Amino acid sequence: MEKVFEEIEKRIKRLEAEIELAEKRLELLEETGAAHKYQIWEKRKSYSEYYLIFIALWMILGLLLLVYIKNRYAQMVPLSLTPYIILALFLIIVPLAYIIWKFLHKEEIESPLEYLSRREKNARIVLNGFYLPLKEALEKGDEEKLRHIADNLLTSPGLAKAIEEENEGDPKVMAYALYLYLIYLNRDKDIKDEIEETVKLLRNKPLRALLSSLLERG
Repeated sequence: MEKVFEEIEKRIKRLEAEIELAEKRLELLEETGAAHKYQIWEKRKSYSEYYLIFIALWMILGLLLLVYIKNRYAQMVPLSLTPYIILALFLIIVPLAYIIWKFLHKEEIESPLEYLSRREKNARIVLNGFYLPLKEALEKGDEEKLRHIADNLLTSPGLAKAIEEENEGDPKVMAYALYLYLIYLNRDKDIKDEIEETVKLLRNKPLRALLSSLLERG
């Protein structure tokens, strides 16, 4: 089990370091005002779209006004509207086409503040929702707590998502590994083959070490 606890400690220290680093960067962003400046820049980008919409509406109103003047004062103003209509349509279609294209190809881009906050949150969830309880349960030999951790991997979307985003492994495979460990402890049946197959699938090193320790026991 020594190898298992070594791997768990590595993950705990890495996540704690990630949380600390994210906190320091968030503080730096706030102190330098970079976060506020980024928000202003994002607002300016959105304002440009409103400006294009305003231009398009202005051209439509201008075109309607020309049509009205032409119809009302046709004899007094012998003016051909065709060139103006073509120009107006061009100036209307281009910005509208750009806005539609941008909307269809819009991607959610995280701001530096959002990215750091998300990474910090994920690290805390994985640390407090998985590794710390896992370490405590293994130290105490608490099978009920291990079963609860496995259940939580399958039923908690927040924990599962955080584990995936932190590249800690597949939550479903991790839960299955814990269930196999519990079955082995209770000696319900011979599951050596299942353990070997699961070890191959596991990307989570602490759990892989845990199942590997069972194979070493024979």
